[in-house]
Amino acid sequence: MVEADVTQVVAIENSWDYLSKWGEEGYLQVLGKPFLFCPLVAEVESAGRTSPGEAGTLAGAAVLALMVDSGELCNLMVPPRYQGKRVGRLLLARCLEVARQQHLSRIFLEVRHSNHRAIRFYRRNGFRIVSRRKNYYRDPPEDAWVMQREAPKDPLPNGRSGVLKGTDALPR
Repeated sequence: MVEADVTQVVAIENSWDYLSKWGEEGYLQVLGKPFLFCPLVAEVESAGRTSPGEAGTLAGAAVLALMVDSGELCNLMVPPRYQGKRVGRLLLARCLEVARQQHLSRIFLEVRHSNHRAIRFYRRNGFRIVSRRKNYYRDPPEDAWVMQREAPKDPLPNGRSGVLKGTDALPR
């Protein structure tokens, strides 16, 4: 993710009523702290399979917080028109690869109790429910499941289902 992506990232965020809204200011703060956050976007490729004007459009975004020995997947969002096209899987795979490169032992995330689709997605990708946070979300108020998985120890296979931007700012 780069500053020019923030408007589209906020539009993705706003395509879901139940997401916690970070807004433009929140994502600009994330971009200003590359030692703490790894913000990623999936961009639609221009190679033949896209509609005119779709190249350069963001198909998803993720923010991974880099802690001492673990990571927190703060956001992973895909707009409705790109769901089911493996964009979320691509973003999650890149977050897992970043965790491996940063020698993080595990990744945590919170997900709304009612977000069954996301829970199934994370379970299919190796996460398990480890605890519950009462009244974690607002608008509407709801409990969260805390999910975790171990970070991979070996490199993950690369998929070619999109272009990720913003990974060159990672801490070494």
